[in-house]
Amino acid sequence: MDRQSWQAPVLEGKVVVLAGVGPGLGAQIARAAAAAGAAVMLGSRTAAYLDELAAELGDEGATVARRTCDVTSDADCRALVTGAVEELGAVDGVVCNAFAQSRAYGRTLEEADVDDWREAFDVNLFGSLRVVKAAVPALRARGGGAVVMVGSQIVRRVFPGRGPYAASKAALLTAAHVLARELGPYGIRVNTLVPGRMWGPALQRHLTNLAAERGTSFDQELARMESDVSLPRLTTDEECARVAVFLLSELAAGMTGQSLDVNAGETLQ
Repeated sequence: MDRQSWQAPVLEGKVVVLAGVGPGLGAQIARAAAAAGAAVMLGSRTAAYLDELAAELGDEGATVARRTCDVTSDADCRALVTGAVEELGAVDGVVCNAFAQSRAYGRTLEEADVDDWREAFDVNLFGSLRVVKAAVPALRARGGGAVVMVGSQIVRRVFPGRGPYAASKAALLTAAHVLARELGPYGIRVNTLVPGRMWGPALQRHLTNLAAERGTSFDQELARMESDVSLPRLTTDEECARVAVFLLSELAAGMTGQSLDVNAGETLQ
């Protein structure tokens, strides 16, 4: 299914703030939201990439603004939301996609320092909370809206050496449940997108590295990974982005405090 074949204006007239824009899922969510009719505020630490993506979306007719944003900074998160209100008129939806691994990646707790876990938590959990906290007044001013946290399948299927990332994403999932309760009275919905292994730039680099480490080929590693899912194939970052658009839209008006797994059936709930 190509990008054109599923487009519907389910976000027409809405303004979406996207924190954590990168060349993978973040960019695809921006493209999908714009294709669904939303004006989009892009936030990322990398100004050059923001300029590139904003130009692409603008060329396709989207209304777009951008701010450099480090989600570990309260001031940056407030500026991202304020910029959306000033330039685009409001905030109707927020997507928290910024993420970090850890200096302890690949090392067990026994091998790493506990302090090495803090980086993942500061971005994945506290960074998302900073963005949402900054956005609550703007969402309340609109009479409600939608927040989408981007989780990870690592909370369903954990591996040694991935503790900081897994634990921070698990905490984010629980935080989304808490926020659903806290913000529900304002008409603000909070749900979590849980992507599995996505076909995209990050996974392609991972498969290349695995092949080099194991003395295999890229195709062999891809086939091994695909054999572990139900369809069997890998989902794409674009497919995951469509689910984010669904959660932002009124199609999901009756959903809050929920998580949607998009993983081609690698894990079954």
